[in-house]
Amino acid sequence: MMEKFNIQRIAVIGAGIMGHGIAQVCALTGYETIVTRRRKELFKETYEQIKSNMKVLIENEIITRDEAEAALSKIEFRETIPDTVKDVDFVFEAVVENMDVKKSVFREIDQASPRHTILASNTSTFSITELASVTRRPEKVVGTHWWNPPYLMPLVEIVKAEKTSQETIEVTRNLILNLGKVPVVCKDTPGFLGVRLQAALVIEAISMLEQGLASAEDIDTAVKMTLGLRLPILGPLEIVDLGGMDTFLYAYTYLYNTLGEKFRPPDLLKRKVELGELGIKTGKGFYTYTSESIRAAIKRRDEWLIEQLKSRGLLRPRRKPTEK
Repeated sequence: MMEKFNIQRIAVIGAGIMGHGIAQVCALTGYETIVTRRRKELFKETYEQIKSNMKVLIENEIITRDEAEAALSKIEFRETIPDTVKDVDFVFEAVVENMDVKKSVFREIDQASPRHTILASNTSTFSITELASVTRRPEKVVGTHWWNPPYLMPLVEIVKAEKTSQETIEVTRNLILNLGKVPVVCKDTPGFLGVRLQAALVIEAISMLEQGLASAEDIDTAVKMTLGLRLPILGPLEIVDLGGMDTFLYAYTYLYNTLGEKFRPPDLLKRKVELGELGIKTGKGFYTYTSESIRAAIKRRDEWLIEQLKSRGLLRPRRKPTEK
């Protein structure tokens, strides 16, 4: 069935900080994009913001002026939600982060849109299952959490609610790929993936500052000069695999014993070590490795770090000692 699902028109409900960028991405990809905001007088502001974003992309040679003009011609503004969604195949909801408001919008979208239309919410925290419960099509409700600014940030988290069908997930994933974005899929959980991972780091950083362990500048520098450099090329699970499961378990056990419950090593980490699945040193950890893939991962990491450090002036060729 997925191959027969032909998305031609996309609606974006709410065109503030996130919505206007989502609409821009859809239009740039060639989709007819119908946009609405609660206040008609803000339509011009939204259009001008999209034009401003396009200008930045043109100046940085990401798109051409002709591509920008073609995309702008694909955007249409309509005054009401029913009129906006009456003939679309997919809806991105991007209204204010308030559950009551979102539920009200979802009821209205559900009543006015065609039965085949998929309804997606851009919420960063709220339960997609709860939003789906106010509709007559919970199997066609999905989360699509974009990151700000959506016309630049590549990731879109696709959130599967309790009754979301696999077909809906696949159609949504296909659409996100067509939009030139990088989809990841997760179950309906508070904060999804990115927000929870970011929260763990931010909360600990603020806690360290509160305890007077270091200045705000030094805490931020510590992140920028370590995690910040590696994370674009290695995810946290890859970092553990390359560093060794046992090494991380020993370190986190010490932190747990000295700093308390929030550093308790996960049971999965303990099981991996017990099974001898220690990462690249044994060929299996969170991922499975061959000698070739290990060399490739290390090479990719090192080349990335060299490029980043050189661009920041933090790595220079060693000079030969002056001959006497």
